[in-house]
Amino acid sequence: MTCVLIVEDKQEHAYYLKALFESHGWTTQWARHGAEALVNARMTPPNIVISDLLMPVMDGYTLLRHWKSDARLRAVPFVVYTATYTDVEDEQLALSLGADAFILKPSEPDVLFARTEEVRQRTGTRGVGPAEQPTGNEADLLKLYSQTLIRKLEEKTLQLEETNRALLLEQAELRMRDSAIQAIRHGILITDPNLPDNPIVYASPGFYELTGYTSEETLGRNCRFLQARETDPEAIAVLRRAVQGAQPCAVELLNQRKDGSLFWNDLTLSPVKDASGKLTHFVGVQTDATERRRLADQLRQAKKMEAVGQLAAGVAHDFNNILSVILSYSSFALEQLRPEEPMREDMEEIYRAGQRAAELTKQLLAFSRQQVLQPRVVDLRHLVIGMEKMLRRLISEAVGLSLLTGQEPSRVNADATQIEQIIMNLAVNARDAMPRGGSLTIEVANLVLDEEYAATHHGVKPGAYVMLAVTDTGVGIDPATREHIFEPFFSTKERGKGTGLGLSTVFGIIKQSEGHVWVYSEPNQGTTFRVYLPRVDRELDPPLAPPPPPATLRGTETILLVEDEDQLRTMARAMLRRQGYNVLEAQNAGEALLICEQYTAKIHLLLTDVVMPRMSGKQLAERLGPVRPEMKVLFMSGYTENAIVHHGVLDAGIAFVEKPLTPEPLLRKVRELLDA
Repeated sequence: MTCVLIVEDKQEHAYYLKALFESHGWTTQWARHGAEALVNARMTPPNIVISDLLMPVMDGYTLLRHWKSDARLRAVPFVVYTATYTDVEDEQLALSLGADAFILKPSEPDVLFARTEEVRQRTGTRGVGPAEQPTGNEADLLKLYSQTLIRKLEEKTLQLEETNRALLLEQAELRMRDSAIQAIRHGILITDPNLPDNPIVYASPGFYELTGYTSEETLGRNCRFLQARETDPEAIAVLRRAVQGAQPCAVELLNQRKDGSLFWNDLTLSPVKDASGKLTHFVGVQTDATERRRLADQLRQAKKMEAVGQLAAGVAHDFNNILSVILSYSSFALEQLRPEEPMREDMEEIYRAGQRAAELTKQLLAFSRQQVLQPRVVDLRHLVIGMEKMLRRLISEAVGLSLLTGQEPSRVNADATQIEQIIMNLAVNARDAMPRGGSLTIEVANLVLDEEYAATHHGVKPGAYVMLAVTDTGVGIDPATREHIFEPFFSTKERGKGTGLGLSTVFGIIKQSEGHVWVYSEPNQGTTFRVYLPRVDRELDPPLAPPPPPATLRGTETILLVEDEDQLRTMARAMLRRQGYNVLEAQNAGEALLICEQYTAKIHLLLTDVVMPRMSGKQLAERLGPVRPEMKVLFMSGYTENAIVHHGVLDAGIAFVEKPLTPEPLLRKVRELLDA
């Protein structure tokens, strides 16, 4: 089986190459720079090496020189793979130093493998013999080598050994190997399988830094003492099979530090054999993959939430149309039923059930970031302080409430009503997590999330934020539950004690406000929800005053109603005609344009759905504007991501009524617009 040594300092590029060659049945070794490559190759020579050029500690050119000068390695073909050194003289230098191929990044996977395989086959019969002699005048070659390194790496210089070359080179390599191992922050372990239980005989400083153990606590023990109880048994089985078969392997294990904290160990294990082929040692290189795993989990969770949100938005849209019919017709029926009639109580139950369903639909839209928000510049400190009395009534007397709001303005651009809903939801959850009492702390603080924080939290942009932290001393949340708490209809409460939409609503409102929410909790250690909203420096906006109620909901004006759903159109027509309006109806934009051409009298209002086939409601209004300049426009929709609403914020000058439609809100909005 062909073994390729990959020399590449960028982990993601190395993973790509590992996956490429392993998919063709090759085995792989990985070194992060030339020094590490020489150490590994001299212990276990590969069949071929593919190396980057620009790397720390030892670059690819220097590695190539040492490689072709080493009697044990010079016969192993050397492929250069670079995206930095791309000039003609770079290639000439590499080939002059003995490289067997010079390939530029990026290359198509099939092309890269084919060229590497061609080199392997072409050089496969090369025997171990004298080092290949570079072509051309050696003085010119050294000059080109020096000039290239100076040009590419600025102040890097090449030192040539001229006297006692063999002895000095060996001493330099030993010093370099020791320095490299001391400097590498990865954990390096060497075990001796010829001793009972394959004990650790060497551990690098990087291992002690990574795990917290000392040499006295490490040497002489089997590596299994690092394994946590939660380690995947299959991963352990893969490692054991590799050890038993004296085979290399790469595996990720959940390990435990001395202080009990867990970390993901990306372990690369390599067997070491002597000249006779006898197994002498194993070398394990450990990399802390915890942050990479955490970011991958965050990305996977974000994609799942996005997919669930799209599904929920579609369901809510369809439900809104159905609920518009249920609520409106049950409202019509209630108007005609006297209080003493037996059917009235049944109809009231139908209406209340429709209202509950409408509230659930609204929460689904909140989770899906499909609400219509009214963002204003508000001070989060003042908002929290203003809620103190209500919060104290909301939580039990056994729960102590503390507000930590500081003195600095904490201004955000958000819908104050929705932010209050977030605080109430989090406070209720905290109360329920402390059935025997405890303390609830709500903190508001200004802070800056830097590049380092953003790099470890998916979707976060560095910048100034206002943090809202809600902390309780309750029962806490286990890791399995934490993965699902923001999903709609997920609840740990007893049946009938909640819909499972509270935290999903919190998630949606925060995301739609361009913020972020993270939860920190352990069983029996309490819980903290941290909400981060972008901080703004603008002046506070005055609070929104509700429009005065219209004197009457009745009218005699002419309204052009455009709705592609037959039941909704019939229902809306009935609502308007019952109040005295003259209603012209169309099931699409084309019919509406035709009506406007044929109807000679004044049309006072266009009431149109936004999302319709072929032509949207906004496009229809724009077409009719020049023809009917006196006609006012009222849009209706269950979607917010469409032609009139962007990220939940209405375009300027737009009149809008949300679905599900019910008589009183629709008629009030119609009257307000006609009277304006």
